[in-house]
Amino acid sequence: MTEAMIIERLQRQKDRVRDHSAYYLNRRIAREMDITVEHCLRHGREAILERLAQLDREWDIDRLLMANFAIAGGVTYAAGLQRFSQSPPWRRRRTGLLYLLGAQMCFLLLHAAAGWCPPAAVWRRLGARTKSEIELERSLLMEGLEPRLPTERRPEREPPPPKSSQVVS
Repeated sequence: MTEAMIIERLQRQKDRVRDHSAYYLNRRIAREMDITVEHCLRHGREAILERLAQLDREWDIDRLLMANFAIAGGVTYAAGLQRFSQSPPWRRRRTGLLYLLGAQMCFLLLHAAAGWCPPAAVWRRLGARTKSEIELERSLLMEGLEPRLPTERRPEREPPPPKSSQVVS
């Protein structure tokens, strides 16, 4: 399988994250996928099975973003509440970190609506892949696992036995 074929197969699928990613990032991910698949196919069944196990453990970009928002949002909320509660009640309350939490929630809403947000661009540059990219690599590896069937050749037919009227004694 060549890089061009992988890109063509990925373009047939509708993927909002890929649509909003830079062309060179999509190309780099396709190239890495091509290299990995070719390497596994060259090294045989064990390499393919090992790579399939790695793909089962790989997180797609949506899962990474949800974990990113949960961790960053939890830390920001806890720090904001702590700062808010420690400021004296007769003074103006410090709410700066709570605004950061609001910005994170806006990014999450933007990703849900449009398929893009600033953290998604960062994760793509770090090499995070979409679910469709992971599934394409899995299907290419599964094709490599299937034994190649030889072209079917019809067995030569034996001539039918002669009819009783044709038997000459």
